[in-house]
Amino acid sequence: MPTRDEIERIAAAMNAIRPAWAVRSLVTYLERHHAARTYRDLAVAGVIVALDERTQTPKLLEQHGPWWAASAPPGDTGGPPAPKCPHPGHTSYPAHNCGACRSEGLETTAPRDTRPRGVPMPATVRAQIDRLRRMS
Repeated sequence: MPTRDEIERIAAAMNAIRPAWAVRSLVTYLERHHAARTYRDLAVAGVIVALDERTQTPKLLEQHGPWWAASAPPGDTGGPPAPKCPHPGHTSYPAHNCGACRSEGLETTAPRDTRPRGVPMPATVRAQIDRLRRMS
């Protein structure tokens, strides 16, 4: 859960992108409708929604969309947990991205940009993530 200060920072970032969206109104909206989200998820999704020129209000955050997928860790589809690696001693790692298999040269799994069920990450989401990483 984001603190009041974190929500104010998210609102300020969204306002910097969309000056027509008042910081005070954004803070109220985020506290009422998204206070249960993690700070990271809300920050990434809020900035992506603000960057979308077709968006008229931040209420788009109430819908499922690429802004929430972009905030999820790589490989997280928001569905059931990813299967664990079957190799002995590796069962704490996800099968699609086992660090122990990589370090031991056993990696035969899908590349990191692939979701556990083999669904590739949408190019628009990948572009948003890359753009945000370059900015930080």
